[in-house]
Amino acid sequence: MHPYTTDSSERRFVPLYIAGVSVLAAWILNRVLGAMQFTLPWWIDAPSVIGFYGLLYATFNKYLWRWWILRTIGVVKVPDLNGTWKGYVASSFDEHATKYDATFRLFQNWTLISIILETNYSKSSSLIAAILTENPGGAMLSYEYLNEPVPNAKHTMHTHRGTARLTMQSNGKTLEGEYYTGRDRQNFGILMFEGT
Repeated sequence: MHPYTTDSSERRFVPLYIAGVSVLAAWILNRVLGAMQFTLPWWIDAPSVIGFYGLLYATFNKYLWRWWILRTIGVVKVPDLNGTWKGYVASSFDEHATKYDATFRLFQNWTLISIILETNYSKSSSLIAAILTENPGGAMLSYEYLNEPVPNAKHTMHTHRGTARLTMQSNGKTLEGEYYTGRDRQNFGILMFEGT
């Protein structure tokens, strides 16, 4: 997995919220231990805020960012695209005449993502990515990929780089967009996927 960027402001303020909760949790722990007349060694008590911050940040990054309540109140705007999507790719190579079955797999947490697109002829993996939440047409996923043909692919296919851009449709279950390849292939095409 690799980092991805976003235009959502949540990456600026969520760490501040986590820091505030960490300070509060450390203060409560100190009060509880004091009421129990239990004293921790200085080397355990000192990093308690940092320890809480690390634990809360890791939990938020992996799990909490997906919670519907955080999305409802607007804390998190980055869409959760994690999962397997089924659809097709149509290429300018044959003037978009054929819809090639494709599987689109996204592995995502709050800060990292990995995108894999597989067809019968090739497999592509993301190198960099961005998720734009302020796009008027719906959240947009844009990424650069490296495509490698499978061993039994047509002899005209070879490893190449490209860029893809997909927009989340209003139903929240469809990604539609386009791609284009590097200078040696100079193909472009249509991408369409439904969440499974």
